[in-house]
Amino acid sequence: MAKKVLISGYIGFSNFGDDAIFAILTRHLKAKGFEITALSSNPSKTKKQFKVNTLKYMNLFDIIKGIASCNYLISGGGSLLQNATSNFSLLYYITIILLAKLMFKKVIIFAQGIGPINGSFWQKLTAFTLSLCDLVTVRDAQSYKLLGSWKIKSRLINDPAWDIPVLPRESRGYVGVQLRHYANMHTDFIKVLVKYIGLYFSDRRIILYSFQNSQDLKICYLFEKALKSQWPQMKYEIRSQNTIKSIVEGFSNLEYLFAMRFHACLLGLKYGIKVFALPYDPKVANLAQEFELQSIDVSRKPDDYNDKFRRFIEFKEHKEITQKRKTVFDWSVIDKYMLE
Repeated sequence: MAKKVLISGYIGFSNFGDDAIFAILTRHLKAKGFEITALSSNPSKTKKQFKVNTLKYMNLFDIIKGIASCNYLISGGGSLLQNATSNFSLLYYITIILLAKLMFKKVIIFAQGIGPINGSFWQKLTAFTLSLCDLVTVRDAQSYKLLGSWKIKSRLINDPAWDIPVLPRESRGYVGVQLRHYANMHTDFIKVLVKYIGLYFSDRRIILYSFQNSQDLKICYLFEKALKSQWPQMKYEIRSQNTIKSIVEGFSNLEYLFAMRFHACLLGLKYGIKVFALPYDPKVANLAQEFELQSIDVSRKPDDYNDKFRRFIEFKEHKEITQKRKTVFDWSVIDKYMLE
């Protein structure tokens, strides 16, 4: 009889990064013979799209039913254990884990980025919860270091999105722009970003990507408005009806990319596109530092970006970065635990 896995994550919200990770995880688990059920905000859509069993993520009866019938609870990937979004979000994912342990289930933290977690109470609650888990894997060195300071044993792996299958790159010279809502974004940031993109890429077609319409589409329209005002002659398009497949295909045509989201930057790196990071979160800043990307903190007052743009265009990556971009996800830690 197939072992059963219940997956708890940011599922059913039409977010590219989380959908890509979920697709990669379910593909691997199916290949290993597991029966999969997911807690989703949109069960019917998730069931149709990913061919898995689904339950309503906010229905307590469904949650208990799903946990009771599984052999393993997988929490992740992405950044679930953080309260920058809200304390409720953090409490929700912690509660799922604690319920699973109360029912004596095996719990795996799957390639998560931990934090930021604000407040000593929330930090202690998260540390306690993680101490009960059977296998904790994190996707970045900062999360690994944080858990080490909490005396939590974890394994450092990489982000599952490195396993996204990409197409042969056919650069058309397009410039990709991927933005998302961020409450602390400086009010002049969009205007100044548009100014410099126009100064350096006036002859290029601009492709604006929405990775999650609820978070990204409004700011795409703000960028569009500023572009029409400052550079009415520039050609552009907004791509908002995006699937994993269409985004991966679209990125194969880019030469340059300006991106806020972690998985937009990662996909750009995987393709070998020149990526300019626009950090709104430590995970994006850390990725930019690791790959020596030019970056601008979107919360700071805009300055003269000429030097950054010149270095961005002229950058020649060295062998270590080229090799690092060829990263693939290592399943050995997960497989060794689940298949033993």
